[in-house]
Amino acid sequence: MGLDIYLFPADAAAKRKLYDDASEALYEEGPDGKTPRDLMTDDEYKAWSAEHRYTPHEDFPSAAYPSHLFNRRYLRSSYNDSGFNHKVPDLLGTAGEAEYPNARGSLYWIFEPMGREWDGDEGTLTSADVAPLRAARARAVEVVDGLKASDRIGVTTVSPNLFGGPPKLRDHDALAMYREHMATRTGAFADDGGSYSTNGGDLNVFGGKGLTILAAIPGMDTFTPGVHLIFRMEDEAFDSYVQSAEIVIEFCDEAIMLIERDGSCEMSWSG
Repeated sequence: MGLDIYLFPADAAAKRKLYDDASEALYEEGPDGKTPRDLMTDDEYKAWSAEHRYTPHEDFPSAAYPSHLFNRRYLRSSYNDSGFNHKVPDLLGTAGEAEYPNARGSLYWIFEPMGREWDGDEGTLTSADVAPLRAARARAVEVVDGLKASDRIGVTTVSPNLFGGPPKLRDHDALAMYREHMATRTGAFADDGGSYSTNGGDLNVFGGKGLTILAAIPGMDTFTPGVHLIFRMEDEAFDSYVQSAEIVIEFCDEAIMLIERDGSCEMSWSG
């Protein structure tokens, strides 16, 4: 789950609207509580489907980082603490300036000059949006420069399972739990680098390479007491966020190009 931002050229946006309108009509209940779809035979629905084709989103890889998750027409931030909207403000030291997800450096902050309330906004962009897009682009450049100058320090919080009662593990018990679990992680699983939680949330594993922990500070997680672990981010992970911010610049350029070429485009926020 997370925030997904899509960019559609004008022709794709128009086709999507036709499909959405037709689908809405197909499933609109009549006075009898039935929809046109309920009243169709299988052959009639096949004919409807052949006439109304869904237009999927088309990705356009980044020119600089073609294998990256972000691309010239797609941006994303997961809701967990590794998401762009969490991690970038942490790295910039701006996370406390505004409530998540609006802190300086987040995608919401970058596109704030556009003046949109994206929830429910149809997202049609025209020539009037070119100047705001250029302002958003300038903010993305600011984020890239800020990240490159940052100390690469992040924070993650470990807290007890909200529904599991007070934790009772002693240090040797915790060590035994970790060793027992890692014995089951062989081959590629042991070195996959991914972080995850297991054992009902009592065991947090920070990938095959682990974290370089600089400090541990007792505090509060969202609902329970926890320990904030201050860590230095590995190069590969850090570079991914810098690249993400650089691709946001490409995304803005792509939107401006589509507007200037076609007269409009659509920017869709979901999540």
